[in-house]
Amino acid sequence: MMNLASDGVPLMVLADALARRLRQEGRAAPKLDADIDLIESGLVDSQALLDVILDVEGESGRLFDADGMDFERGVTLRRLAAAFAAPA
Repeated sequence: MMNLASDGVPLMVLADALARRLRQEGRAAPKLDADIDLIESGLVDSQALLDVILDVEGESGRLFDADGMDFERGVTLRRLAAAFAAPA
């Protein structure tokens, strides 16, 4: 099964969705590192994270598998991308 992280494009979709959310909040969207912890860095809170996940689901047609994400290890774009299932 291919996941979002394997083809590169989904990481861009996640980064774009996050950048849009930051701009909507009136914040500048920094150059995003795929391995920075989004919550610890203050880029997102739990609501913004959920919004980004829902945006990517809507844009990509892929569903986020929360069971496939180890939130204790940190929330990065790369880990988020890996937790999306390929479309049926």
